[in-house]
Amino acid sequence: MSQRWFPVAVLAAMTLVACGGDGTTGTTPDTADITDDVSVDDASEDVTADVSDDDGDTAADTSSPDTAVSVGDPNVVTLMENEPVTLVGGASAPITVEIPAGASAVTISVLGESAGMYGLSSWSGPDGGVLVIDGWTDGGGAAQGLCLDCPNRIALSEGDFAAIAPNNPAATVVPGTHSFVAFGVVPKPVSQNFQGLCGDGECTILDQFQCPKDCAATPVDGDVLVSVYAKVVAAPPTGGVLDLNLHFTGAKGWTAATAPDDPELQGLLDAVRTIYGQKGVRIRLGEITYRDIDPSFHIIETVQGADSDLMELFSQSEGAPRNAVNLFFVDEISAAQFGGAGVILGVSGGIPGPPLEPGTWRSGVAISVKEVEGAPAGVDTTMAHETGHFLGLFHTSEQSFGFGAQIHDPLPDTPENDESFLMFYTGAGDTLSDWQGRVMRSNPFVRHEAEDMP
Repeated sequence: MSQRWFPVAVLAAMTLVACGGDGTTGTTPDTADITDDVSVDDASEDVTADVSDDDGDTAADTSSPDTAVSVGDPNVVTLMENEPVTLVGGASAPITVEIPAGASAVTISVLGESAGMYGLSSWSGPDGGVLVIDGWTDGGGAAQGLCLDCPNRIALSEGDFAAIAPNNPAATVVPGTHSFVAFGVVPKPVSQNFQGLCGDGECTILDQFQCPKDCAATPVDGDVLVSVYAKVVAAPPTGGVLDLNLHFTGAKGWTAATAPDDPELQGLLDAVRTIYGQKGVRIRLGEITYRDIDPSFHIIETVQGADSDLMELFSQSEGAPRNAVNLFFVDEISAAQFGGAGVILGVSGGIPGPPLEPGTWRSGVAISVKEVEGAPAGVDTTMAHETGHFLGLFHTSEQSFGFGAQIHDPLPDTPENDESFLMFYTGAGDTLSDWQGRVMRSNPFVRHEAEDMP
């Protein structure tokens, strides 16, 4: 028996796991029908509901949005949107884009097939300024899925990749001509065996770190869709607004109709408001849309590999407002693919997740509402933690698996192994730093009002 390869470092970077047993079962989700769609503006508390048609589907407009200069936030400028780019031997020809004056941040995404893993193999700006080191995917860094040496850290992602720059002080976005190369491979299946003989052709769990040749991936030949967005402001904003799409499977008894008045759910949102409202971050929750999806998604049995339950779950965001982060509430996210050694509390669709594009393999954050005895993080901090990943934050410190040095984020104001920080790998803290706030506000999903501009 085998499973699709997914770098351990990347999986750990976007997942919260609580130790404990996992004996639950579920069914593979079918295609979901959206039965309700309710929007609440956090400022006004006005509630509107779309009227369902005779088939039970909403009458909301679910057509693909037109390409525009600005998307949701007038400060976000579209430079490329879902433009087909051909990969040959796992790489595209150099792609050039003009970054406008006043750009404070740039986000690039690469959307491919669900079986592939995508990223950038290089990214440089004017005058030779390097954001992603050319050729890093040729070495051990690609096997780990993270470019730790890149001035702007990136993480490969299944199905849909995104990167935001700058995400630390070592990276600088300079206006002018930028060039990058899209990258894609189809990972080799990883066996359930922990260790084997190097060179035997079997890709074991340990071989990913100690014998990369046994886990060599197949380069992608084919088209991907590339998007580039720039956030253009006179000065970096000091605050922002984050809209949310909340998707309900029936877990906890929550539905789109009942959730706006449910005290438990609203208490969780209040906790997120408090965490994101702290000094140095100042992100407010804006419009919240409540949506129902098929209840068969209430248990997510597979979280990695082509057409996994998790990918199918995230794709249910199709038709949702595109300028809002999608959060999915489920009963359980199974860790059975990893031998059942723990329960997954939450998973982000990427670091960061795909920008402004609902309906992709990675368009969302999955939150388990199952009560887990001894879990370090509650549902409230898990929501804030995983959404932090989706907006571009790495763990301040990763759990050490005994394979090489412990990994820490590239930010200067996040102490190593400080459990009080929200983005520590346990997710039990609630502290965010000034630089973490800056990264979050740089994401295209965070819009800005007059009070946010210095």
